[in-house]
Amino acid sequence: MATDNFPRINPGERAIISGRTGSGKSTLGCWILERSPGHWIVLNPKHTKAYDGLNDSHTIKGIDLGKIDRSLREHRFTIVNPTGDQATPEVLDEFVGYIHDTYKNIGVCADELYTLHNNGRAGKGLLGLLTRGRELKQAFLGMTQRPAGLSQFNFSESQYICGMSLTLEDDRKRLYQMTGRREFLEKMEPHEWLWYYVSQDHLRKFGPVPT
Repeated sequence: MATDNFPRINPGERAIISGRTGSGKSTLGCWILERSPGHWIVLNPKHTKAYDGLNDSHTIKGIDLGKIDRSLREHRFTIVNPTGDQATPEVLDEFVGYIHDTYKNIGVCADELYTLHNNGRAGKGLLGLLTRGRELKQAFLGMTQRPAGLSQFNFSESQYICGMSLTLEDDRKRLYQMTGRREFLEKMEPHEWLWYYVSQDHLRKFGPVPT
């Protein structure tokens, strides 16, 4: 856990941020990434522009392994924008598996966590990174608009669970089921966020999203 008043993701740790479009999810994700140590790959299938503002970042069009490797040696953040034919659960999950097998001391941010699922099931690449990546100091941040559509495994492997404004009751119930904290059932205003420390069963409310 962070030693100051605000969260970050340390090597080997995992977090999930859930929030509808417009809740401030991407802004919060960028802020947490800036605070979190190490080099990160941002898997950005929707080509969200918010990540372009990360300090010392480089954007790559398509999953080009050679370019990604060079970028990781030269920049702190490597933003990967898959092309249309690459933006499938199978291809994206295979890429996450490649990262897990190839790199140590690295973080992976999945801008849309459901893209690493097929019919609600986490792919083998994601499973490998989340279960065996801790000893390799592989961190993970998953972003999602629909936590109700994610496998329970994603939550059980996370040290931190974050909830923002969610329109659908099923999504809010999912966070409640995974944490046992009724605060997640309440509707929140955009740019407010709840940050749950799983091991300590500790919940904090923040707002607005820092920039």
